[in-house]
Amino acid sequence: MARVLIVDDVEIVRKALQVGVQKMGHHAEGASDAREALELARVNPPDLALVDYRMPGMDGVAFFDAMRTQLGNRCPKVLFVSATPPEEVRAKLRPAGLEPSGFVRKPFHLDDLWKIVTAVLAA
Repeated sequence: MARVLIVDDVEIVRKALQVGVQKMGHHAEGASDAREALELARVNPPDLALVDYRMPGMDGVAFFDAMRTQLGNRCPKVLFVSATPPEEVRAKLRPAGLEPSGFVRKPFHLDDLWKIVTAVLAA
């Protein structure tokens, strides 16, 4: 059973991801913003983080960078969950030297979420 941190400012999306991850047999913890998520990750580092790209305040890229800085080698694998095209997200990640484990496009199907989460955790 993996620990999965879900970071999304939209409650219904966060809850859907939590339910999906829990149905996979993993522990899911949600945060409505990046600052809350950083505290949760600091206290109990997850194995995987599902991160929204566009959030008010600290966006997903800044969150990923801050989490990497804060956790070092304990930084989890990161999947971006976003309607933004992966190429656009990658362009924002490159200057910071960040490489996510993958992308889940919104709107998502639970079957697709299942496949990518399973693959990333197995890698």
